[in-house]
Amino acid sequence: MHIMDIIAAHQHGLIEKLAEEAAALSGRPQDFGQRAVVLHHLYDHSCGHHHWALAEARRELRIAEALEVLRRKTSRWGWLASRREQAGVALEALGRALGEQSRQRCVAAYTGYRLAGARSLRDEAERSLPAPLLDSLTACHTARRSCAAMTFNDLGIQFDRSEAFAANSLASEAVEAAWASINASGLRRAAQRLLGCRSDDRALARDRKRGWAKVEAVLRQDPGLPPSFRANPAQHFYALQNVLAERRRQQWRDECDREPDSFELAA
Repeated sequence: MHIMDIIAAHQHGLIEKLAEEAAALSGRPQDFGQRAVVLHHLYDHSCGHHHWALAEARRELRIAEALEVLRRKTSRWGWLASRREQAGVALEALGRALGEQSRQRCVAAYTGYRLAGARSLRDEAERSLPAPLLDSLTACHTARRSCAAMTFNDLGIQFDRSEAFAANSLASEAVEAAWASINASGLRRAAQRLLGCRSDDRALARDRKRGWAKVEAVLRQDPGLPPSFRANPAQHFYALQNVLAERRRQQWRDECDREPDSFELAA
């Protein structure tokens, strides 16, 4: 095989592995806490430069908390059974839609950050990421490696470019349909107050005013996250990464065992 073909095959394998890892880490639609851990890791790994990732981790936890509050309201309210059922069905649809949207945003964020930081995958990064975002993430990795600080202006630009990329990485039809069902139910006002766009904007404004170091300190103590994360976020993330990698290997082995023509080499 030609040397260039070997290099291309190796790069293709790395790209496939990264895609599998990003999908596994982003979890199922309902795994908001797991995604918060992953997104916090991007912030932590960037030496505190990737503000968008921390803001997105906070968003994951707010969605999870708001959905739980709305579920409790639905079970407590003295509605007619038919109205309670309508609200419950609408709420579960909204939870699934927001969860899938969040999952896709996490996949895009994790993949983009890793691509920008891997010199061996620069060609793939240039194919997959908008040039302005790649420039910002490259500057972020450069600052991380050199223990330098990014300017306030560059941090803001990176935040906006990261949000634009995440927002464009998914279709919003399911979310819009779920909100239409919510707005036709008795949960409309409560859901808009807790999960609407204005609620997101207000929460982000509060976090920016508070400062990202303080925001991270609050997130690290969030009771919705595992005790092992609160004790050591980096260690918890790498343990999660290892568990998911072993799970993928076991699934691959199981699939091979189910194939009638598969075989094992004897030691």
